[in-house]
Amino acid sequence: ERWEGGREGAGGEEGEEEVGEGSARHRRLEEANEDEAGDADQTNGGSADNYANADAHEGGGEGAAYSQDDYLFDEEPGLYDDGFGAPPDGTEDTDGTPNWGDDAIPLEERDETMQGGDFGDDAYGSGMHDDYYPGGYHGDDYYKPEAPEGWDSHEEYQEAQDKYFHDSNYLRLPPHLLSTCSLAELPRQYAGPNAKAEDRVDELLLCAVSYYFDEDECKNPDSRKATGAGKSFGKHANVDGGDETEVQRGRYVANAIMGYNLRWKYWSVQEVLDLSTDWSAPLGDLVEGGTASVHSDAFSGMGAWALATPIAVKLDGGETNHIVVGTSMGLVYVLEAQWHNSKTGWPVQMRHPVEQKVLVEDVVGNTNLEVFVVDAGGDVVSLNADGGVLWARNLLRNEETMMESKSSDVQVVRGTSPMSMGDVEGTGRLAIVLLARIATTDKQHIGLPEKYREVSEYRLYAIDAVTGDDLPHFPIGLEGGSNGVSASTMPQPLLIDLHEDQHHWLDQMHGLSEEKIEAIRAINMEASRQYDVSESSKPRPHGGSGRGLHVVQPLGSTLHIIEGSTSCEQTVDVGDNIPSMVQADDVHGTGGLDLVVTTSRGEILTLESDVVPYHPLNVWSAGVSRAPGSGNAQAHGFSSSQGIFVHPISRQFRDVLGIYIPITFEIFDRRPGIENEPNRKAYEVEVRAGMSVKRVFFSHKYDTPGVYTERIQIPYGPGYYAFSVRLMTTHGIVYEDTFHLGWNVNYMGGLWLIVCLPLILAAIPILMFKRKPNWEEDEDYGSRGAGILGREPPP
Repeated sequence: ERWEGGREGAGGEEGEEEVGEGSARHRRLEEANEDEAGDADQTNGGSADNYANADAHEGGGEGAAYSQDDYLFDEEPGLYDDGFGAPPDGTEDTDGTPNWGDDAIPLEERDETMQGGDFGDDAYGSGMHDDYYPGGYHGDDYYKPEAPEGWDSHEEYQEAQDKYFHDSNYLRLPPHLLSTCSLAELPRQYAGPNAKAEDRVDELLLCAVSYYFDEDECKNPDSRKATGAGKSFGKHANVDGGDETEVQRGRYVANAIMGYNLRWKYWSVQEVLDLSTDWSAPLGDLVEGGTASVHSDAFSGMGAWALATPIAVKLDGGETNHIVVGTSMGLVYVLEAQWHNSKTGWPVQMRHPVEQKVLVEDVVGNTNLEVFVVDAGGDVVSLNADGGVLWARNLLRNEETMMESKSSDVQVVRGTSPMSMGDVEGTGRLAIVLLARIATTDKQHIGLPEKYREVSEYRLYAIDAVTGDDLPHFPIGLEGGSNGVSASTMPQPLLIDLHEDQHHWLDQMHGLSEEKIEAIRAINMEASRQYDVSESSKPRPHGGSGRGLHVVQPLGSTLHIIEGSTSCEQTVDVGDNIPSMVQADDVHGTGGLDLVVTTSRGEILTLESDVVPYHPLNVWSAGVSRAPGSGNAQAHGFSSSQGIFVHPISRQFRDVLGIYIPITFEIFDRRPGIENEPNRKAYEVEVRAGMSVKRVFFSHKYDTPGVYTERIQIPYGPGYYAFSVRLMTTHGIVYEDTFHLGWNVNYMGGLWLIVCLPLILAAIPILMFKRKPNWEEDEDYGSRGAGILGREPPP
């Protein structure tokens, strides 16, 4: 029936009228390819063959009333031109279906007769098949989207939507950096195995940013004029209501994770995480102090700030890299580095803002990483790679909070320092060390500390990373810190070994038996006893008699040095506030360990020790990270589950003459369950001349820990170099050791040997040879004084 209706519409005078109407309502759409266009030029030129073919089609065939095929002539603008050689309208194809592709049928009429079929589209570029999708695709005049409710037409709605979402109606808020960025080198997708080192990775600068309305950035340009006095945001002020005042505008906060590709200079990672309407945005100029604190406790302080540093690791040791970051909304995110999707089981919600960097380390023994998080309220949690809780606790005990007691005073945690991780007791078990500010306040003012005069104290905690229990002798109350210390400026504790004897650490790299662990605990217990000088004439060893690490915690102007296994403490007052973490390295090049302390007045102090030996695993020299290239390795070097260090025979500063430099390094791996998963024994080692990935001149993958010596050639010419030996594990954690050497710096000093040595060697035989005279062979011998002329000289 559809075909017959189409034929009736295509015949007689009614069809001619419809042709005219179609010509008036539609524009002519060409559907000729390049070859047909070439035929068109020839046809329009008046080819005799073409005219003959045209005469043959005129009036030919049944149902061909509209068979006026113009063969690409533009005689009827409203007609559909199907190209040269088209059969008359209604002519059946070889499969028995009528052919409606001739240009003699108006476009609209053909659409009406072909409803529901797949016989040709009136729009250009749809492949001669009707798409029949709503929304006006390809200019289809029959299927159009319906107008939404309340609108007269879809075009009117679309025009209003475009105006609403135009850039002129919005403020572009710049991202604000309120946390430290981290540098990550992630494997590049689809990089070939033979590619250069710089082509196999992408250097990303990961930044956790915050968005808020900064009045200085969004002010009306005419605000200083009389007409604009007292206003900001220009025409955007009070558009939708709720932002009449500066305080009300400051409640809108958002955060995001961003990654900047250092090589190609573009933002490759952009993912918005949280949005809040918390009244905690900093108002006014931040440089001048503003009028509100970023850490305001108004409305529980759960604004969508990004104050923690992100890190990049592979939590489950697979091929996918993850970005781990916490926000002030109390959420801990684990995102896929490439597609930014959340990992299964994440994000995890904490009760308080997460303002400190999370730690990752393998402590359980399943060769997957555990994630350690602390929030501003003192909640500490250990999570597995899938977001499951291994243990969770609060720094305060239940009896210390006293929420259910009749007393009106309670203790709450008002912020913590960043976490450090290390073997505090020396028994092979990692511990989390942090400083917390404990406030005694009234129950009714827990969320409003500014309205109640609180009494604060500072406690140093050391928590077993496996069980979550406090270590013996901890927590320790520290004095000082009343002035110049806030919840956001508590320095991270430094874990370092200040003992004179450190040889036992090298033995522990291969694991400890239960007997040795018990022996170490006995040593620590004996060392914890009060030292009596009268009992022994022997002086106490430097750093104490116990094993394990020392905790160096700055607080105010006081430097607290605590032996972790015995809690013996020594304090040093530097006379000025210490705002940042203490660093440790061989600064003076004496072979001993030095502590570097900075003050708020800009002073840098070094505390030198003559008896504490230097070891590359017993340093902390890159801010909150142990080494410059180890942004995601947070455990102390002696205590970490894996690592690498260069032996003293190779790291001694000298000038090497020759083509190759021998470097001896050691890889250790003491993960508890590594023997059960041999496929995780993969250690990628690189040697760089500096820190950049562009300066990699040695790379090799090892499958067994141990001591290795490699002969390395430098392609950059003579000079002094800072060599960086890096180890990347299957979890993407980077361990690094740096040392300095000179390579062929004084090569001219040896050049004179090359020139003069052959001459000297050749001259030695000549100088040593001495001819013995033979008078009998001499011609003058026996001349009886006749002289050289054969006669006697004149008288």
